[in-house]
Amino acid sequence: MFARDSVFLRRHPLALAVFLALTSHGASVSADSAQATAQRKTIDIPAGPLARQLNLLASQAGLLIGGDATLTANQHSQPVHAASVEQALAQMLAGSGVEAVRTGTREFQLVRRVDGTALTLDSTTIDGQGLGEVTEGTHSYASGRSATATKLPLSLRETPQSVTVVTRQRMDDQAMKNLDDVMQNATGITIVKNGGERSVYQARGQLVDNLQIDGVPTNISSAYSMDAISKPNTDIYDRVEIVRGATGLMEGAGNPSASINLIRKRPTAERQALIDMSAGSWDDYKTMVDLSSPLNADNTLRGRTVISYNTANSYLDTAQKENQLLYGILEADLSESTLATVGFSYQKERNSGYDWSGLPTRENGAFYPLSRATSLTGDWNHLDKRNTTVFADIQHRFANDWKAVVAVNQMWAKSDFLGNYTFPGGGADLFTLNPRLFRYDDTQTSLDGYLSGPFQLLGRQHDLIVGGNWRKDDFDYHGGRDAGYRYIVDVNDLAGFNPPAPTGLSVNQWQYNRTQEQKGVYVASRFSLTDNTHFIVGSRLSWVSYDTLNDTDGVRSPEDRDHYSKSGEITPYAGLVQDLDEHWSAYASYTEIFKPQGVRDGNGAMLKPMTGTNYEVGLKGEFLDKRLQASAALFQADQTGRAELVTVDSCPDGCYRASDKVRNKGIELELTGEILPDWNVSAGYTYTQSKYIGGQQKGDDFNGASPRHLFKVATDYRLPGTLEQVRVGGSFYAQSKMTQTEVGEDYNIQQDAYHLTNLHAIYEINRNLELQYNLDNVFDKKYYQTLGNTNYWNFYGEPRNFNMTVRARF
Repeated sequence: MFARDSVFLRRHPLALAVFLALTSHGASVSADSAQATAQRKTIDIPAGPLARQLNLLASQAGLLIGGDATLTANQHSQPVHAASVEQALAQMLAGSGVEAVRTGTREFQLVRRVDGTALTLDSTTIDGQGLGEVTEGTHSYASGRSATATKLPLSLRETPQSVTVVTRQRMDDQAMKNLDDVMQNATGITIVKNGGERSVYQARGQLVDNLQIDGVPTNISSAYSMDAISKPNTDIYDRVEIVRGATGLMEGAGNPSASINLIRKRPTAERQALIDMSAGSWDDYKTMVDLSSPLNADNTLRGRTVISYNTANSYLDTAQKENQLLYGILEADLSESTLATVGFSYQKERNSGYDWSGLPTRENGAFYPLSRATSLTGDWNHLDKRNTTVFADIQHRFANDWKAVVAVNQMWAKSDFLGNYTFPGGGADLFTLNPRLFRYDDTQTSLDGYLSGPFQLLGRQHDLIVGGNWRKDDFDYHGGRDAGYRYIVDVNDLAGFNPPAPTGLSVNQWQYNRTQEQKGVYVASRFSLTDNTHFIVGSRLSWVSYDTLNDTDGVRSPEDRDHYSKSGEITPYAGLVQDLDEHWSAYASYTEIFKPQGVRDGNGAMLKPMTGTNYEVGLKGEFLDKRLQASAALFQADQTGRAELVTVDSCPDGCYRASDKVRNKGIELELTGEILPDWNVSAGYTYTQSKYIGGQQKGDDFNGASPRHLFKVATDYRLPGTLEQVRVGGSFYAQSKMTQTEVGEDYNIQQDAYHLTNLHAIYEINRNLELQYNLDNVFDKKYYQTLGNTNYWNFYGEPRNFNMTVRARF
């Protein structure tokens, strides 16, 4: 590990790139030896993406090459045949407008040339971690670091949990437009749709309760959360980090599933512009403009804005959408040690002909022979959303490498929802349409602060983080139905399907409100027991409270209100990482999480919080100068006390009981990065077995509607020689069968195993302009993406579709 340059860290902790690799002989090789070796050998490096080729040169010659990520973003290097590192750098950077200035025995700093002279920039971070955190401009499918698990800036190899990072390059190559697209391609994640725009995510057999944005949690645990919250648009994010397993140390309450952390794009130190225009199947048109620049001569104030507009029809008969997005962010260096950030985002959606219901099945669970375009929805259905988010943070670095951070995030989400669902209509294959009108209002406020840095103990350096966070979610909806509405659907005869709009709807027939407040303090430390052994231990102390109003008849009464609170809940975290050699590490971890449930049993007593634990052991590796990362993990995630709906004499309309222990165990394999120069790959396989391990249901499958086997791979390859301006690739998705059953019901809904193939091709016309073509579901596989029940929530996956993109960078 080499010393960090504290000046740049103080000024640009979130906008940096690291181009570093160790010599093939290891870090113990001296600087003089490395330099002498480099001088004796001829250096030969082919042309390629500048960031990657600089990393390759650093590895071959034992150099440290630093600079702002924007200097190399979207740049292409010249081929190198040189007798010295100075000649190699000059040849590689020819025509780029960038120069390498020597700053040490084997250290170089990249600077921008202006009118034939070098424009000096602040020094960048130099360390032994290879790739940095920021993925924009790296052209890589791999990322160097992730702080999602513990907020400590660890490499993926140093983190004792399974971590996946979906980089900006991969999102661009696979035309990922929203979070659903990212999760569809992320290792170990499945998507469940309870409505066309109401997606929830599962990992290790459990639902994901929280989304983090820049490490600050947003609650999505309510069944209706995604009716109010806009699905995150990838245009404003640099990367998405997923930590699988229990994540209670940083998030507090939730399931032992995963933490999904969306990292926003930040302003850059150099001016840059990105214009992205696309057209696709079903009249899908989108335009996005992304501008970033310093805003003063000293480069101490920087700004970035993203504007996006998208309209589209759908493979469904009635559905149409319109999406508008505005994002702005400012960074200011208040001093050499203090950085302040403030920003906002506004997203407006219109979903007309909205399909909330999906499709029903026959009484035994067999599918009707319906077209994928079938939508049992009137064109008067809609879901319109308006989301506004403001955020700010301030970071201060002390002279001893300690850092203090305070971040705040507030979101206001509002939506208008008119939808219908299908229900048995009194005869075989007959269903009624049941309209519902809702008004949603969700306000979430989050505050997080922490202090972290190194300390000395027993002659070794260790790391410590101490922090706390608070968040409040005030979720409210009013709703109603048209009691006189009755429209019968014969699923075998849809030729005359044309339901009239309801006229007797009132939004004030019932009201639901749930106010959740969580606060906690946490501490974690990474102890260097030896040079090769590191132990992470931490704990969180949490306080939670839930206040619920559930007025279903329009008449307020004390029985409509519930209150629950829990104080002093302790959540431990422990992980051990052992370096086996320069490439491999072994690890083991134990994490916990808990989740209050806010429901009552047959005696009227509030159920206790369900508890979750995650045990994990695995191997992690780094190869090819850390540009290729591999991992293998065995995991066991247990959950006890999960609320299950039951019907007993004391509550004929249904109440809840605590289920027996549920165990999800399995294996995860992942490979990410460059397997050869100009060949990116990301591959992941997950096997998950979900079983009840106690009580009357012992041995029964739990959550059969999620596949046991899940395999996802994506790749991108630059063609050699005269075709080097062309990149080709694609992705492959395969899963085993899904089966949906219900306790006490006599049906079995099953989707057999299926696989999907997607392809893409990119032609780089010049350094500023490229054309991209994506073809998804190449073989037009017909399948159900989500299984619900016999009445509704069975959703087809998308048919074959294409997307063409013109992307200009300046």
